[in-house]
Amino acid sequence: MILLNNISKRFGKKSLFEQLSLPIAAYQITVLLGENGAGKSTLLQILAGLERADSGEILYFEERKTAKDLKDFVGYVPQDIALWEHLSIEDNIQFFRSLIKQPISQQQINDYYEQLHLVDLHQPVSQLSGGTKRKANIIVGLLAAPHFLILDEPTVGIDLKSRYEIHQLLRHLKQSHTIIMTTHHIDELESVADQIAVIGKDPFYSDVLTAKNMSFYK
Repeated sequence: MILLNNISKRFGKKSLFEQLSLPIAAYQITVLLGENGAGKSTLLQILAGLERADSGEILYFEERKTAKDLKDFVGYVPQDIALWEHLSIEDNIQFFRSLIKQPISQQQINDYYEQLHLVDLHQPVSQLSGGTKRKANIIVGLLAAPHFLILDEPTVGIDLKSRYEIHQLLRHLKQSHTIIMTTHHIDELESVADQIAVIGKDPFYSDVLTAKNMSFYK
């Protein structure tokens, strides 16, 4: 389990969250819901060691970890596409793989290609669909064989088929990874979420989940 204890974060006079506590169950998919500006992306960055909380602590399987430790422990997939547009998917993957001390094998990469039905491996990224870019973005986050996978809006703006294929991969990955992600798609909760946490003050999300008889943390 990954445990957030009394995490607080402010930007100037704006408080994103105060004394937020949340358990993230091991080998499950936790989904964060909330309005824009509620701090979901910032919370993911704190979990990934890219941003610091003002107070509180995070225990990763009962251990504190430094930002350096988290580089090997966490796979972080940002909402923005983190690929070189002029390179192909294969060239992007090999470039980012070369930066990792102990990357996954080429066979594992090929398995991810197959699971995500990625076939346009040698065209420039600039010529590819949004769904194809999202899939490649996720593979980059998996290259270091992380224990903890963090995904910020991994299915935003893509077609239904690509969303389905990404969901299939995430359900497979949770057998060996602890996963947390954000989404604005309520229907994704029924598809992939094992645990739901509502971030922010807008009651809309809590009301929708209550109407659907879905349990959640707040």
